[in-house]
Amino acid sequence: MTGSSARRPIPAMLLAAAISLILGYVVLEIVNAGIIAIWETIPKTWTSTPAWYVIGLLLISAVLVYLIRKFVGDAGHSPIGGIKVSSITPREYVGVIMAIVASLWGGIVLGPEVALVATGSMIGGLVAKWMHCSDAKGQKQVVGFGALGALLALFVAPIISGSLKLGGTPSAIEVDQLGWAIAVAIIVAVIVTLARVVAALIARATGSGPHLPILIAAAVIVGASSLIVQSQTGASITFIVTSGEEFITQLPTLTSVSTVIAIIIFKAIAYAVSLGAGFRGGPFFPAMFVGAAVGLLISLALGDSGPSVPAAIVVGVIASLIATAPLKWPIVIILGLVLGLLMGTWTLVPAALIGAIVARLIPRWGDRVIENPKVTAH
Repeated sequence: MTGSSARRPIPAMLLAAAISLILGYVVLEIVNAGIIAIWETIPKTWTSTPAWYVIGLLLISAVLVYLIRKFVGDAGHSPIGGIKVSSITPREYVGVIMAIVASLWGGIVLGPEVALVATGSMIGGLVAKWMHCSDAKGQKQVVGFGALGALLALFVAPIISGSLKLGGTPSAIEVDQLGWAIAVAIIVAVIVTLARVVAALIARATGSGPHLPILIAAAVIVGASSLIVQSQTGASITFIVTSGEEFITQLPTLTSVSTVIAIIIFKAIAYAVSLGAGFRGGPFFPAMFVGAAVGLLISLALGDSGPSVPAAIVVGVIASLIATAPLKWPIVIILGLVLGLLMGTWTLVPAALIGAIVARLIPRWGDRVIENPKVTAH
């Protein structure tokens, strides 16, 4: 074999991916365990979660993130920027992972995916060094495979636990109802994009570096949003705080249109301020929850004339994911297939594909604001 492909450090790439997959899964389980303990197990001791607990934890998170970014390390990047793969040292990793854990355990509306990317990137950098990958291109490839391996934990965990499986999946494709997938995808893409634009405007106004007043204000908004939903609808605060992907399968238990509308509005608000205020975490899982809630809303509002709940939810999830990240067409199609199967059976794949394609076709009119250099300088 000749050419550039011959110089690819394949053994190092595979080793980095394998190690990162294992460690990524461990990191994901630790993060999720903390979230479950803090936001599910402890609140079960109360009839309704008290305001002092919700606001107190979120304020602690804001202060910790500020202190970590200010004095431990600030090698991470704003969640508005999506996922960015770059080699980080173990010392830099400490600050990055501490800020992410402080944000996620504190109830901030961001996801764990960046924690996995950071873990894989660090492992990839170490493996590249151990395997003596001297050229920059080879090192970048090893780091990339490390990040990819860690991200695979996001799929391994749901496959093992079945946490993304939706009940009541139709036994046949709902051909006559697939048209509603287009409407669901458009609505989801618009809502997610609006949230991201608001986040970008917040980040632009604050500039680079952590700002404690902004972090505190965002924490209060997230807490107030969850408490409003709890007091006005009786729904759990877990539908608002944290990224929410673990609760997508619980959404179908909601049958009130007004409750679902409230959850969509306040989750989107909490998501926007979490994205733009300077916390650390991933942007994708909260968007997926918002998309799932929009799908549920359309299904409930239309009743028998609309799509089934599982089909509408899977369309909302895939549309939100595509609206959050600029992806190439092959990846869009693959994600539609994979999520359709992960969340149900083959009968959900056509709806998922329609949602993915429609969301990809919608112009990304918010990118100009989001890509502003002042925004990504966090």
